[in-house]
Formats: sequence, C-alpha cells, structure tokens
Amino acid sequence: MANMFGTLNTGYSGLNVNQAAISVTSHNVSNASNENYTRQRAVLETNIPLHTTPGDLGTGAKLQTIVRIKNEFLATRYENSSSDLQYNATKKKYLEEVSSYFPDVDDAGLNKDIKNYFDSWSKFADNPNDGALKIDLASKTQILANNIKDTRTKLTNLDKSINSNIKVNIDEVNRLAKSIADLNKQITSVEANKNNHANDLRDERDKYEKQLTELIHPSISKSGLKSSGNTNNDRADYNEDYNINIAGIPLVDNGTYHPLGIRKNPDSKDGFYSVYFQSQDDNTIKDVTKEITKGKIGALISLRGDSFDKNQEVNNGKITSFKNELDSLSASIIQSTNSIYSYSAQEEAFSDTVSDPVSLSDSEQKIPLSSPSLKDVLHGEVRDGTLKLNLYKPNGDFDKQVEVNIKKDKSLIDARDDINNALGSDGEAYIENGSLKLKGTGDGAVLVKHDGSNLFGAMNEAQYEPISNVNSEDLKLPIKDGSFEVVAYDDDGKELARRKIVVNSESKDPKQSTIAGILAQINMPDVDDNGDNDSSNDVDDYYKADIVGGKIQFTKKDDSKTTYVGLDNDSSNFGGAVGINKFLDGDSAKNISLDSKLADDPSQIHAYKAPSDGNNDVANDMVQLQYNDIEFKLGDNTVKNTISGFYRYSTADVANATKQANNAYDNTNAVFKAIKTEFKNESGVDIDEEMTHLMQYQRGYQASAKVITTINKMLDSLLSLKQ
Repeated sequence: MANMFGTLNTGYSGLNVNQAAISVTSHNVSNASNENYTRQRAVLETNIPLHTTPGDLGTGAKLQTIVRIKNEFLATRYENSSSDLQYNATKKKYLEEVSSYFPDVDDAGLNKDIKNYFDSWSKFADNPNDGALKIDLASKTQILANNIKDTRTKLTNLDKSINSNIKVNIDEVNRLAKSIADLNKQITSVEANKNNHANDLRDERDKYEKQLTELIHPSISKSGLKSSGNTNNDRADYNEDYNINIAGIPLVDNGTYHPLGIRKNPDSKDGFYSVYFQSQDDNTIKDVTKEITKGKIGALISLRGDSFDKNQEVNNGKITSFKNELDSLSASIIQSTNSIYSYSAQEEAFSDTVSDPVSLSDSEQKIPLSSPSLKDVLHGEVRDGTLKLNLYKPNGDFDKQVEVNIKKDKSLIDARDDINNALGSDGEAYIENGSLKLKGTGDGAVLVKHDGSNLFGAMNEAQYEPISNVNSEDLKLPIKDGSFEVVAYDDDGKELARRKIVVNSESKDPKQSTIAGILAQINMPDVDDNGDNDSSNDVDDYYKADIVGGKIQFTKKDDSKTTYVGLDNDSSNFGGAVGINKFLDGDSAKNISLDSKLADDPSQIHAYKAPSDGNNDVANDMVQLQYNDIEFKLGDNTVKNTISGFYRYSTADVANATKQANNAYDNTNAVFKAIKTEFKNESGVDIDEEMTHLMQYQRGYQASAKVITTINKMLDSLLSLKQ
C-alpha cells in the first residue's frame, strides 16, 4: 500500500516537471521574435531514491533549475561586431552627406562655379571696357565666393550636429550604465539562492550591454572573464562580478555606476564637447575623449576631431580635413588673384591690415614695460636684452650697426630715449599713436637687425619683425622668397619708373627680410631706377610707401600730377599676401568674397595693368591663372596644382573617404550577419526544435498522468477487496 502511494507521488513529480518544461518551452515560443531573448531550458534531475533491498526505488524527477542557452564567446563576438557595424554605419552616413556637398560633375557645384569665374575673365579680357561684362564678372565672382562659403558652412554645421550627437549619445551611455547597475542589484537578489537564475533579467542586461557596446565599446569583465576573452565556459553567464570600464575608469562596478561627464572643451571656441570622468574620491577630472575610438561615439569623435590648436580651432577629424582643403583652395585663389590684380595700377594703393600694433596710453608709456598692468596689453614679455639696429644710406647701402641695451624695468619712453641716444643724428625713434616707430635721417633708413629684448615683438610691430615671423599662423601673411616690381605710370599709361624689390626671409639683412625693409627699398631716394643718372624720375619720386594704421599704403608725393602705381612680376606673392588693391577679400573659405568697393561698384573693376584704354594685361593674366600650377598649403605640407586640379583632388579625397566608409560598412555588415546567424543558431529560438520539445514534454505529461490514473485504479481495486 505504501509503495503504491510512493508510486503515485512519483507520477505526480512527472506531471510537475513536464508541466514546468512545457511552460519554459511556451516562454521560448512566445519570445521567438524577440531579438534580445536567449532561449531557456528546464534542467531536470532525479529525486533522491529510496535505498531498499534488493536495490534503490526511484522517487521521480524534480526541476533543478532553468538556464539560458548562451555561449559567452559567441555573445561577445556578436556585441563586438555590432559595435564595428555601428562605427562604420555612422561614418558612412555622415560622409555620404559630405559627398552631396561636392558634386563631382562638370555642370554642377563648385567645379562649374570655378569654370564660370574664369570664363567671365576671358570675356572681360576680350572687351575690357564693357560695363556689362564687369557686372557679369562681379556676379560670377560673388556666386563662386558664396558657394564656397556655403559649402564650408554646411561642413561646419555638420560638425556642430555631430557634436550635439556626441552629447546625446553620452547621455544614453550613462542611462544604459545606470540601468545595468540596477539590473545587477536585482540579479544578485534573485540569485541569492544559487539554483535560481534570473534569466529574463540577464536578457535585459545583455540588451543594454549590446546597446552600450554599440555606442562606446567599453571593456566588460565578468568575474575575470573579459568580454574579449575566448571562452566557452558554460557557467560564465552566472559569475557574480560584473564590471564595465572605459580607459581604465570604472563605468559600472556590479551594482554601482559612475557616470561620464560631458562639457564644452575650454580649448574650443565652437563649444565642442569633451568627455571626462570625475573621481568621486578626490574630484580630479580625467579627459577620456581621445580614449573613445570605437562604436558610434568613436566614429562621431573621429569625424569631428578631438584636438584643438592655439586658435581654438579643431585641428584633426575627417570633417576638419575637408574644411582645411576648402580653406586652402580659397586662400590660394584669394592670394593668386590679388597678386595679379595688384598689377592693375591705381592712383593710390592700400593693403589689408598687416600690423596691429599695441597702442599704449600716455600713462602706460611712462610705467615699466615689465609692469603687471601691461601683461595683458603687450603681446609678449619685454626682457633685458640688446636691440641691434642697422642704418642704411639713401642709396640702400649698409652704413653701420647700432646696439641699444633695453631694460624691461624701464618705460617705453625710456626705451625711445635710449634708442635715440644710441642713434644720435643718424636716425630717430618716436612714439606715434602709442606705438614705437623708427626712421632714418636724411632719407636713410633704420631697421631692426635683431631684437634680443623682444621690444618690438611685445609691441606687435610686425613691420620690424622678420618675415618668417610675419608668415606665422597668427598674422597669416604668406609672403614668399622672391621679388616684385613697383611701377609708376603717367595718366596715359606710359611707364615712368620701375623698381625691383627683393624679398628673402633667410637673409641676415633686414632690408630684405622685414616689411619695414621692403618699404625702405621702395623709398630709397638715391636709387636710379631708369639708369639715366637722373635722380628726379624714379619710383620714390612719385610715391612713398609707409604703414599707416597697420596698413601699407602707396601715396603720391605730388598731388598735382595724375600718376598711377601698381606691382608687377610678383614672385614673392607680396601683393596678394598683403592685399594691395585687392580684388578678393578674406583669407579662407569662411570669408572669401569680392572686395566690397568692387561689389558696390563693378565699374571700378579694371582689366588693365597700365592705365590705358584697351589694355587687358591683368585680365589675360587672370585667364592664364586657371592653367598655372600654384601652391596650396595643407598643414605643414605644400602641394602644387591648378585651381581646378586641386578642387578635383579635394573632391576625390571626399569620394575616396566615402567609398572606404561604404566598403568598411559592407564588410562589417557581412561579418555581423554571419556572427549574428551563428549566435542565433545557438542562443535564439528555433520553432521546429521547440515544437519537438513540446511534443516530448506533452508525452511525458500524458504518461505521468497515465501512471497516476493506473495507480488510482489499483488503489480502487485494492480498497474494494478489503470491503
């Protein structure tokens, strides 16, 4: 009788375990379409038997646990490939947008604008006095300039959009990290009993983990088994310790999470965000922007850039490289065009600002140059040192050198007086508009040979600085070694005088290596330009070159005469660099434009070099410019190409980058699909397999029910016998 009741319990256990197994199978089937679900299995084991003679009697089965069928190694490969896919998908998306800004066809985009610009010069060269053609040239020039600016603006706005997306995605990283930490607490609580497995909670954590990996690809470790490790340990899924870190910084530590910070980088004037971690122990901040190189955020940072130059401009990043190419194209167009247009003679000539000297007030001129109150006024520190001055004769020959000891604890007025004491009657230092100036006596010149005190550097007197300094990024005057000629014409276009000016930044002679020296060459009175032994008909007799208000200007010496001045044969790019009577304004794609006075009145556009009707020398040189190889500056490198050739180079760079991004995406997408299929084959739900299991458990349930029914009938029979 007792054995029959035991057998009844055995059948009942069969009902329970098969019912549980059916429930697990049903759960699998219900989540067959759930991408984040890992199939589960009921783990059954035998109950403890009854130890009898002649042997053990079984007591049925029990449900040991319910486990997920997950291979940690495959899961990690799946997450990593998903991260790579997001990285390449993000780059593909943005680079395809950039490609749309540079249509590489002849009848669209900047390529067409460049062609139309030079075609307008060609038509103007054929009819240099046609006012309608001047208007057309002005229009085509503005269209080219505006479309260049518009293209760069699009790139800048794309950078800003990427920057905003970085912040949005870092916020998402923090949300996911917090959710994972909260889930870790719940999992720990549920699995306090070692036989309990929080499978659905673990699936949810895996979902967030995959999303986190897609965004930032952190390092994930589970009880020492890193996500990048190659392991098939079936129990890896159930290890207790769970850590996520970025660049060695803990983002999640089991149930604790430490958020990443996002802030506007102080080195960026555009407000670009940087990512940082603030220690909760000592509040120290570590910037981790450069450490994020994978996932969607890694792609965004690589496109936008993560480093800034001294002008607070981002100096790396793929979008920046395209902007730099556009800036280089624009700068070379501006300088080359302006250099040629400076040949067009005008009654008086003016440049852009080449010097922005410090202007000290009367009271500031009297205090020590090392005074703290001048620290933010001066462009550098004045130091104790020797100022070496070269004196030149009116014919340009070197006369002698004078040395002056400058003391930083003296005032600007004291420095002026010390210089004058050293110069004596051979020259003069004077203060004009709060700035220190030098001039020679008797039409000679005084130039700075060496400024060991940094006096003129601190005063930002660029004209006395070596051209190698003037070529610096701050001043943006790309004067090259070479020469140019200053030409004076009468009102009929007849040449009156021509003087060659030498520019050599490597020369130890400041007459050739400083702007003040270049102007001194123009002004030397005892130079016979025409070789006729007549000292009254040379360039210096018609024009004086000087710096006024930071701008170079050529002014008439005799207002009663109608004369014109222009440059010619400029291999130094002097006219284009300083903007002598410029045609184009600006220095990059950000601000390129037709000069405002020409835009307001296109009739002032001239085709001539010498001011005479029918002269079209400048217009012809402009037409030829499109075929000339000119220099384009890209970082520390200089390349030579035609304007159209360099633009095609830029569009090819964009096209190649986009093609590489598309190829990388296609490759990683193929790998991702293969790994996903492999992972889903092992951990995903197979409906056919689940139906087989369902039938198996159903049969088991039915058999167990049959056992119970049989035992019930046997008990009924046994009880009826006793009656």
